[in-house]
Amino acid sequence: MATKDIIAAASDPVFYTRVAFIALKTAQQVASEDPATANHANRVHYAGLVMTGQDKALLLALHLVAANATIAQNIEANGGDAVPDGDIEFVLGSIWDPRANAFAAAT
Repeated sequence: MATKDIIAAASDPVFYTRVAFIALKTAQQVASEDPATANHANRVHYAGLVMTGQDKALLLALHLVAANATIAQNIEANGGDAVPDGDIEFVLGSIWDPRANAFAAAT
């Protein structure tokens, strides 16, 4: 598959809705984390944006796929249904701070 095919698979509403759903779980965990956690202010602000639907699910799903070669390969070979929820959770954890910092810089 070419990049355009990976984008098409990641843009499937079922896939990006799964990503958004799992992002809500991550946002809840961040909202409940110790305030002494590094970058907490930006992280919790971004969690609030996710919880109130102000992040764009499609862009989040595209970022998730672009940020992780394993997910990109899996979605390329097998489609979004083949990407395990655990992989999505792992990548959300790895992109949370960069997204939180980008949103903080934009406001």
